[in-house]
Amino acid sequence: MPVGGALYTRRMPIAQRFTLVTLGVADVAAATQFYRRLGWRQSTHSVEGTTFFTTPGPVIALWSSAELAVDAGVAEQTDAAPPAPPFRGVALAINFDSRDEVDRALADWREAGGRITKPAEETEWGGYSGYGADPDGNLWEFAHNPFWPLDERGMPQLDGGEVEERR
Repeated sequence: MPVGGALYTRRMPIAQRFTLVTLGVADVAAATQFYRRLGWRQSTHSVEGTTFFTTPGPVIALWSSAELAVDAGVAEQTDAAPPAPPFRGVALAINFDSRDEVDRALADWREAGGRITKPAEETEWGGYSGYGADPDGNLWEFAHNPFWPLDERGMPQLDGGEVEERR
């Protein structure tokens, strides 16, 4: 790819992983209670104004949207932070072993105070999927993909192969 007029071929030395997802929320205490109602266990590393939940994958953090905007450099101060748009262009996902598990998870989501934005249905890729939004509008997909076996931690096991770069 041309970068600065030259052909860029060096592989970037950034590890292919992510370790933390921070969800910007309006009220950390209220958001914490929502996720706790789902049965999630709050980490003892949580501090005033920031809640952490440990998962088999990345850590989930709940933090004030305004504080996150300042920390990320998109606002100079919390009272000048832009509001979160209704659609952020991102959805987190939880994969399940069966369609029944997807349906139960969406029912639990609603019971805990979340909103179902799209009921689960068969997908064009042969799976089963629905969406929910937490009280702050963060989207979560609830999916069963029969082509992605889950390991003992509930994480999808993909082949790990590499796709060759096209030039």
